[in-house]
Amino acid sequence: MRNNPFITIILLFCIEIALYNYMDYINLISASSAYRGSLMPLFCFTVPVISVLILIFFNDIPYKKEFKYFSIFLVIASIMAFAVFSYFGALAKAYQH
Repeated sequence: MRNNPFITIILLFCIEIALYNYMDYINLISASSAYRGSLMPLFCFTVPVISVLILIFFNDIPYKKEFKYFSIFLVIASIMAFAVFSYFGALAKAYQH
C-alpha cells in the first residue's frame, strides 16, 4: 500500500463486489429484507471513505497529488451513483404499485 495506493483501492473494489455477490447468494439482499435500505449507502460510500482516510492518515505516499485527485473523483462519483441508484430504486417502487 505504501508503494501504490491505487492498487489498494482497486482491491477494495474487488472485495466489495465479491461481498455483494455473496450477500446476494445468501439472499440477504431481497425485497423483504430489513437490511435492504442500509446496504446501498454502505456499498456506495465505503471505498471512497477509506480512500479519504488513507489520504489523511498516510503522508508519505509517493503519488500524493494524484491520489488526492483520485479520492475527490471517487467521492463525487459515489455521490452521483448514490443519487442515480436512489432514483432508479424509487422509480422501481413506483412501478410496482
